Amino acid sequence: MTLHNLILRQVLFLTLQVILYFGCEIFQKNFHDVKRPWDDKIPIVAEALLVYVLWFPLIALFPISLYQAAPALYPPYMVAWALDVLVSVAIYLIYPTSFTRPQNFQDIRNGWMLKAIYRLSYRGINCMPSLHCSLSFMVLLMALLASPMALALRWTYGLVAGGIIISTLLTKQHVLLDAMTGILLGGACLLVAFFLL
Repeated sequence: MTLHNLILRQVLFLTLQVILYFGCEIFQKNFHDVKRPWDDKIPIVAEALLVYVLWFPLIALFPISLYQAAPALYPPYMVAWALDVLVSVAIYLIYPTSFTRPQNFQDIRNGWMLKAIYRLSYRGINCMPSLHCSLSFMVLLMALLASPMALALRWTYGLVAGGIIISTLLTKQHVLLDAMTGILLGGACLLVAFFLL
């Protein structure tokens, strides 16, 4: 596959993911608050947004690097990605979730960053399972498996993916239940994809 076709495939995958993610909002009613008391013990670190915003570049670029370095791992990764998005959207439709993000930013260092991302990002729904966490966890696992990929690149992808998972909690974009279910789903989708292929 040429680089041009690979990039085109990525654009199509990402476009479909965005359409499914936001499209399911049309059919959602009766949102369930998934925040629990232990979530209040996780500190708010506005600077974690600097890692959080790397998610879209991560999921856009990693498959291209994976295909170029370890083409045999590319098909199971893409199947797992598609499966992850489809299962997540099905869960969002069956059990819509939300939680209230912080409203007062005056006592938060660099709170303006959080305020900006809350305004720019989605409405705070479709939280569980977290696609940020599930897809990042898949990148983390695949980076560990992709031994033909340059070690520095594998470490970079792995650290960024792990950092994104943590950043979802520190920025209060997700709660612990969102992250845990996302990680479990990402791992399960990879297992299914490797089993199928």
